[in-house]
Amino acid sequence: MKPIKLAIIGAGGYGDYCLGLLERFVDPESYQLVAAIDPFYEKVPRYAQLTAQGVPMYRTPEDFFAVDRADLVLIASPIHLHKQQCLLALKHGAHVLCEKPLAPILQDALDIREAVAASGRKLGVGFQMSFCDPIQNLKRDIQSGLLGAPKSLRTYVSWQRYDSYYNSPWRGHIRDAQGNWVLDSILTNATAHYLHNTCFVLGDRFDAAAMPEHLTVELYNGKGIETFDTAFVSGKFASGCDFFLSVTHSGDRDVDPILQYTFENAVVTASGNDDSAEIIATFADGSTKNYGAALGEYHVAQKLRTMIAVAADPSLDVPCTPDTVLPHLTMCNAIFDQANVHPLPADRMEHVSEPEPGLFMRGLADDAWTCFQTGKLPSELGFDWAKQPTVIKLDGYTTFSGAKCCCKEDTHA
Repeated sequence: MKPIKLAIIGAGGYGDYCLGLLERFVDPESYQLVAAIDPFYEKVPRYAQLTAQGVPMYRTPEDFFAVDRADLVLIASPIHLHKQQCLLALKHGAHVLCEKPLAPILQDALDIREAVAASGRKLGVGFQMSFCDPIQNLKRDIQSGLLGAPKSLRTYVSWQRYDSYYNSPWRGHIRDAQGNWVLDSILTNATAHYLHNTCFVLGDRFDAAAMPEHLTVELYNGKGIETFDTAFVSGKFASGCDFFLSVTHSGDRDVDPILQYTFENAVVTASGNDDSAEIIATFADGSTKNYGAALGEYHVAQKLRTMIAVAADPSLDVPCTPDTVLPHLTMCNAIFDQANVHPLPADRMEHVSEPEPGLFMRGLADDAWTCFQTGKLPSELGFDWAKQPTVIKLDGYTTFSGAKCCCKEDTHA
């Protein structure tokens, strides 16, 4: 197979991580890196390496497309640039792999979807769990009925984030310095994969994700950021299956993701964030099925292998498209438009200096774990720090207004 021509937009940060995935987990004969595009390309970690390899560098996508073309464009740039860069790449005849989120607001995602349809090209969104074999095989077994009807999908994450994490022009912000929507939060960034995966595994097609009918949330802020760092999300799908996310960056212990998906005939579990995080179904008779580890870097790189293959053969299907991500984006936009954010109690927040400065709530990791185990919100369990939940209206919600933008409230503990 002739190598496809690949260009990357955004060669620092996550783009640098993607370049590492390409080096380690993608057949070098399958692609030719024809451009690294970054306005500050001299400062990207692989500058010397890319220069030595003879990879052309450009400051803007426009500069690149003025002199060359690509079969596939990997977009790993800041969120507010995704829409214009997707449209530009499609206009120039390229397929696209855009890192998540596809766009911060629904209107932009719908514009991108329309452009994809008009272009005749394909666009994948980098929710890597949707691309990998373990999740795809699990989804097939759900669709076939092997596991029985879905009853409950629960996720727990207590990823500690220190002060340095929020030393950024966009993390924890509603807008960037130029006024562009960012809407960064624990649900749209660090744990976005798990909220999206909840919808994805219940989709009725290879590339579909289910839209919840009901959604109730409690949002909290322990960091004094513009948005929120702790979220409890309770919802239900039309099938009757409920779901629950208990996720925080302010927990007093660091705990990697734990998934527990309960079906009529089996319970599916996974724990961890690397190659040890195997997805295992345990059936009522005690037998098990191991789907493999969906979170190891080899599987993260599947989105790259898939989209390179699609660029070489456009008849191939893409498992995560603009349509696929609409349930996740709809929920997140509706939450920002409708939900209240409450401060975590100041008298339980503790400053730490090791391994670096940070602010965490005493006992929160355990309280969040109890929520996960019971599938109940903090207010339902009667925690003395809990506040009233917000019922999110999803029916007919198609446009982000920003009129309320939940995070405008006083969120400083």
